[in-house]
Amino acid sequence: MSKGSIYRPESFISPASEYGLLRAATPDRTVWLWANIPWSAALIDGANDSKRREVADQIMAFFDGLAAQVTVAGMRYRSLLKSEYREFHLLAGSMPVPYAAPSLMRDEPLGEYQNYYYRGMKTRKQFAVIGVPLNLAGSGRHPRGETLMQRGMKSLDRMSYSIANGCPMFEEYLPDAHIIERIMLNAGLEPFSVMESQERERLVSMMETWWVSRANASALPIIAENDHLHFFPDADVCRNAKKLYDQEVDCADWNIPNEYPASVCFARSSEFTQSAISDPSNLWLARLLEVGNAGGANAVGVSIRGRVEPSKVTADQIRRNSRTIDEAIKDRYEKNHEATGDMKEIQRLLDYKKSIYESPDMPPTILDLSVAACVAGNSQMAVDSLSRIPRLEFTNLTTANEQLMAFKSMQACSPIRMTPYEMHWSATCITGAGASSFARAGDDWGALVGMTEANRQPVYVGTTTVQDQDRAPGIVITGRTGSGKSMLLVSLFIQWSKIRSREGGFTPCILINPKRGDDFEDATRAAGGQVIRVDSDLSDGMFDPFMVMDNADRAKEMSAIMLSDILHPNSDDASLEIAIAAMLTYGIQHGAKVTGTAIAKAAHDYAQTMKGGGDIDALNLPDNCLDVYRQIRIALKSFQSMRLIFGMSDDIDPLRTSQNLTLINAGNRSLIPEAGSENTATGRLQQWMLRMIVLGAGASIAGRDGMVGVDEAWVLGGKGKGASCTVEEWMRTARSRRFTPVFSSQKTQEFIDAGMNGGVSRGFILSLDDPPEVDGNVSLAKAAERFLHVEDSSGQMRRRMALDDTKDNKEPQWASLRRLVKKNGKTVRGAVAYFIDGSKQPVPVEIVIPPDLLKEISTTATDKIAREKAKENQTIRMETAA
Repeated sequence: MSKGSIYRPESFISPASEYGLLRAATPDRTVWLWANIPWSAALIDGANDSKRREVADQIMAFFDGLAAQVTVAGMRYRSLLKSEYREFHLLAGSMPVPYAAPSLMRDEPLGEYQNYYYRGMKTRKQFAVIGVPLNLAGSGRHPRGETLMQRGMKSLDRMSYSIANGCPMFEEYLPDAHIIERIMLNAGLEPFSVMESQERERLVSMMETWWVSRANASALPIIAENDHLHFFPDADVCRNAKKLYDQEVDCADWNIPNEYPASVCFARSSEFTQSAISDPSNLWLARLLEVGNAGGANAVGVSIRGRVEPSKVTADQIRRNSRTIDEAIKDRYEKNHEATGDMKEIQRLLDYKKSIYESPDMPPTILDLSVAACVAGNSQMAVDSLSRIPRLEFTNLTTANEQLMAFKSMQACSPIRMTPYEMHWSATCITGAGASSFARAGDDWGALVGMTEANRQPVYVGTTTVQDQDRAPGIVITGRTGSGKSMLLVSLFIQWSKIRSREGGFTPCILINPKRGDDFEDATRAAGGQVIRVDSDLSDGMFDPFMVMDNADRAKEMSAIMLSDILHPNSDDASLEIAIAAMLTYGIQHGAKVTGTAIAKAAHDYAQTMKGGGDIDALNLPDNCLDVYRQIRIALKSFQSMRLIFGMSDDIDPLRTSQNLTLINAGNRSLIPEAGSENTATGRLQQWMLRMIVLGAGASIAGRDGMVGVDEAWVLGGKGKGASCTVEEWMRTARSRRFTPVFSSQKTQEFIDAGMNGGVSRGFILSLDDPPEVDGNVSLAKAAERFLHVEDSSGQMRRRMALDDTKDNKEPQWASLRRLVKKNGKTVRGAVAYFIDGSKQPVPVEIVIPPDLLKEISTTATDKIAREKAKENQTIRMETAA
C-alpha cells in the first residue's frame, strides 16, 4: 500500500433493494438472496450430540438443495458442469460493543444501576448470514394465457430498464429467487425475502459494518499495512493516524484510543478425520467466533466462499483420476520402473476417497473454497489466536494490498474473490462447523447474571417469568464452598429489589441467611435494604404459626406438631400432640391470637376451674393440661430463641417487608444444626425456627410477585423434616401465589428429599466435586445434573466442574468453572456457571459481580477482615470529628 493512502470502505450492497433481494453496487450488478442463520444453542459446551447433529443436518439441507440445481444427468463432463455450480457466501461477525442495559429498563432504577456498575463491560454484536447470487430467468417460459403482445411489452419494459439502469430488472431474478428461497426455508434458514423489513435492515446494517464497534456508525476509513489493518472509531482519528503513518511512526507507538489493529488470515490446509458430525472438535467456525477467554480465536469476522458440486460428479472425477494414476503406475511397471513415492501417495489418497464416495448418501463437495478470518490484534497475535483452532492451519497475508483485497473479499455482495490456497472440502466440514452456535440464555430483562462465556451475551433473569410463562416456580444455585454461589445469590436479590412491581413500588425481596455471622449485611444496607437479625431484631412470636399462616386450622395443626416434635420427638404416643391441639382450640376460641397466649389461656382456665371446684370436663381440655403447660414453660426458659416461634403476646406485628430488599440474618444465633444434633432439642428447635422463618417470608411476599431466597438451603432438611414441608408446598403453590423461591446450596440431594423434583425450572451449576461413584453414592456434580435433568453423557460438564482454578505452574486454569485469579491477586475471569433453563441446552455463563459489590459480599477471610478494618477506621474518624 502506498505511503499515506487510506481506504474508505463503501458497502458493496446497493441501496436499491426489492423483494428482499440485494443488488451489488458493482459494474456486474449481481443480485443476491441472503438468509439469516438463526442461532440454535451453545454447541461447543453444554449442547448434547443430538442437538449438534440436528443443527448440522439443517445446514446440510441447504448444500443439498444447491447441489440439486446442477443437471448431472444431462452432461457428462465436469468442466462443462462447473458453469452450473451454485456459489455461496457465508459471513459471520462478532464485534465487541459497550454494554448497555435493555432498552425497556434504561430509564428505570435497575437500568441505571446496571449501566453504572457494569460500565466498561463489553458484549458482542454477532450475526451469521449466508447468500447465493441469483441467475437470470430464461426466456423460454411465459405465463399461461399471456398474449404475444403482452410478451413483447414485457420484453420492451425489461430492455428499457436495463438500458436506463445498466442492469436487469429485479423481476427477472424472481424465478430463481423462489427456488433458492425454498431451499433456504427447508434448511431452517430465514431468507431476507420473507423477513420483516425492520429485521432485514438491521441485518444488512451489520453486514455492511461488521468490523465497526459503534452501533450507529457507518463504515469507517481503514489503513492497511504489510501484514495487518487498522480500524478507527471515526474519520478524524483515522486522519490523525494517517499523519503518523506518513511520518513513518511505528503503529505500536501511535497510542490512539479506541483504534485497534486486525489481521486477515486464510485457511491453507485442513486435517479433518472421520469423526462423527456431532464431535465438538469439528466446531471450528464456532471456535473462531468464540472469545479468547473461553478458548476461542476471538475473530471479528469470518468469511467462507465457495461453489457446490454434487457428490456424483466428485465421485466420477475421483474414479477418472484413480484410473489415470493406476494406468500411469502400470505403464511404469511395464517399462521396469517403480512408481514414484508421490504416485503411490496419490493412489492411496484416491483409493481412500473412492471408498468414501461409494456411499449413496455422500454429501456435496465445496470447490474453489476460501476461508478468511479477520482477527483483532497484530499479525502475531492473530496467528497465535488462530492456532487454537484444531484441524485447520491459517496463514497471514504479508502485503498491504493483499490485506486490503482480503478485507474487500469478505464483504457481502463483493465481486472480489481471493482463493490463495486450493482447498476442496466435503460439505460436512462446513455444516458441522457451528455457524449457528450462539450462547444465549435467560430473559429479555431483569437481574444481570453475567455474560455467556462463549460470546459475551448478557444473561438476565426476571422476577415474573415463572408466572407469565407458566413455569415451575423454583430456581436453584448449587456449587461448592468458594464457587461463588452466595455472591451470585446476593447480586440477583439486590437487582431484583430495584425492579418496579406490577402492584406498585418495588419488588419485595427477602433473603434468608441461616449461617452465624453478618454476611451480606453491608451489601444490603448499601443497596438501601433493611437487615433483620434473628438474635436481636425480631420480636417475640413474629414467626408463630398463627402469624405466618392465613388459615387458623392449619396454624393450629402446625403449632401442635411443632411443639410435640420439640418436646417429645419420634414418639409413637400421640397424646401430647392431641393435648396441645385441644389447648390451642380452647385458647383461640376464647380470644387468643397466637400459640403462647392460647396455651396459657387454656392452662389458666383449667387451673381456675379446678381450684373453684367447677366442671373440668365441660372445658374439653386434656387431663394433663397443666403438665403440658409446665413442660412448655420449662422449654421457654431453657431456650430463649423459642420465643421467636412461640408468641406470648397478642400484640405482635407480623413480618413487614419493605418494597425493597430485606435480609434476615442469623447473627449470633445460627439456624444451622450442628452435625449429629438432629435428635437434640436444640437441633430440632433450630429446624423449626428456620422452617417458620421461611414460611413467614413466603407469606409476606405472596401475591406481590416477590422473591424469597435461602442461602445454604441444604439445612432445610430431608423429606418430612424441618422446612422441607414448606418447600414442598411452595413447589406446588408458589406460581399461583405469585412469588418465586430461590435456593442456594452445595448439595441437591436434600432438594430431592424435600420433594422439589418437578418444582424447579431454572438452575445454576457452579464448581462441584466429582469423585468416582462408590456404593451407589453419586458425586455432587452428577447429583446436580440429575436433579436438573442435564444430559452429559460425555462427562464434559462434570470434568469442568471438578477442575481446580490453577494449573501446576500456578497459572489460571481457563477450563475451570471457579473464579480465576493471577499471582498478583487480580481477578482475570469471574466464576462460570452452567445455566439450565427448562428444557433448553445448558449455557456456560461467566458470573459478573461489580467490584464495589464484590468487596461488600465476598466471604473470604481477607475481604471480611478488610471490611471490619474499614468499619473501625470509620468509627475512629467519626469519634475524632465529634
